[in-house]
Amino acid sequence: MKSTSELATYRQLFDNMVHDIELLLEELPAEALLWKPFEHSPWRGPAGSLGWLIAHAISSTYYLLRRAEWMMGRLEWNAVDGDEGSEEFGPANHDPAYLLARARRMQTYVHQFLDSLSPQDLEASRPHPFEPERILTARYDIQHAFEHMSRHIGHAELTRQLWALQAAKAS
Repeated sequence: MKSTSELATYRQLFDNMVHDIELLLEELPAEALLWKPFEHSPWRGPAGSLGWLIAHAISSTYYLLRRAEWMMGRLEWNAVDGDEGSEEFGPANHDPAYLLARARRMQTYVHQFLDSLSPQDLEASRPHPFEPERILTARYDIQHAFEHMSRHIGHAELTRQLWALQAAKAS
């Protein structure tokens, strides 16, 4: 029987999103990762490329889960970062196979992280190091990680559909 615990639910949510990334990247040519549906919008400014959306979904997951680890006292604040730091969408990420491998590495990290937690770990909290009036909690950052990832995967799914439409019109 499948576990229905909070941590098992988080694992399933993250696994579902990695599967969504696999579908996004399936049979996708590398040039599609650099494609944007538009350069600038009067509402909220520039568009992100398809590849940037996927890379950011992965990077922000690491960042938010590492921030949860910091709250639990497992990491120093200077270790709270995405998996590729400022190279979040560096040239290596212009390759669908690389992004897929990166998503699978993230899935392994998420599993290891969640497997290391106890229900009490979810209650960890600390004041933000630069904004002490903001209290950060581990549970919130874990939930925020999959919410943020889900949002960017949704953007990426729509962007991939738009890319497919324009590619079909061009041929």
